[in-house]
Amino acid sequence: MPRIRDEFLDCILYLYPSYTDADDGTAIGGTGFLLTIPSEGLPKNFLFPYVVTNRHVIEDGNTVLRMTTRDGKKHIIETDEREWRFHPRSEDLAVFLVSIDPSALRFSHIDASQLMLKHDLMPHAVGIGDDVFVVGRFINHEGKQRNSPSARFGCIAQMPNEPVKLGRFTQECYLIEARSIGGFSGSPVFWHVRPYSGGAYRQNMNLQIGPLLLGVETGFIQDWTPVCDALGRPLNLDPHAQQVSVNSGMMVVIPAWKLEELLYDDSVAERRREVVSQTKANFQGRTPQPKD
Repeated sequence: MPRIRDEFLDCILYLYPSYTDADDGTAIGGTGFLLTIPSEGLPKNFLFPYVVTNRHVIEDGNTVLRMTTRDGKKHIIETDEREWRFHPRSEDLAVFLVSIDPSALRFSHIDASQLMLKHDLMPHAVGIGDDVFVVGRFINHEGKQRNSPSARFGCIAQMPNEPVKLGRFTQECYLIEARSIGGFSGSPVFWHVRPYSGGAYRQNMNLQIGPLLLGVETGFIQDWTPVCDALGRPLNLDPHAQQVSVNSGMMVVIPAWKLEELLYDDSVAERRREVVSQTKANFQGRTPQPKD
């Protein structure tokens, strides 16, 4: 895996349950990232910036955002949970249309054109064994004075075939061979092409593509093992009586096309149309100033 470009780190922000937790850097909450959609009806440089994370992160009360200023300090934004929009069906996704001052904050963003959609899988020969990397919040060492995202690396272990049940959500997901822990929920997962991987078909591809957003992490699959003594013998004759959870090392990732469904859902798109309409009205209402 080559070096990750800084832009993928700078699109990350942290989510906390309160302003105090965000200010103190309390080890609780989740990860979000910035994604932009171009406007329809306004100049091309007018972009709608969204914070993307998991629905369970927001419903658990983590609605306070923490970003980094240009001079390396933290900037905290409190949001109203009622302003977040969730996937219209059972997907564990949430988005929030955020206002950002580019002159004050250090950030990057993922463009909507970077989403790996379902119709992209075959042309890019996406499949098991492909490299991926995840950028998110390692709550054990996340950065107290400023956000310091961490990266993890792995590969596609299973394509989205049968739905995966994780918590209260059952959804179409990739399984990714990459270890995760709490705090990485909501992290972006990027697909990366290694040169000359995947046989002759890949060798003839344009290897300038990517990294592309494969999807959004929603958690990891847990396994369970009996509690044993020092000799490895279960402490109880019933192996299910005393168990501890074990991280299976299998990350669950919601495909990017599910995120596209949310971003273009009527409840989300209507807000963009309102902004476009208001912006045009404000522009048309301006009166020309007399020249000196």
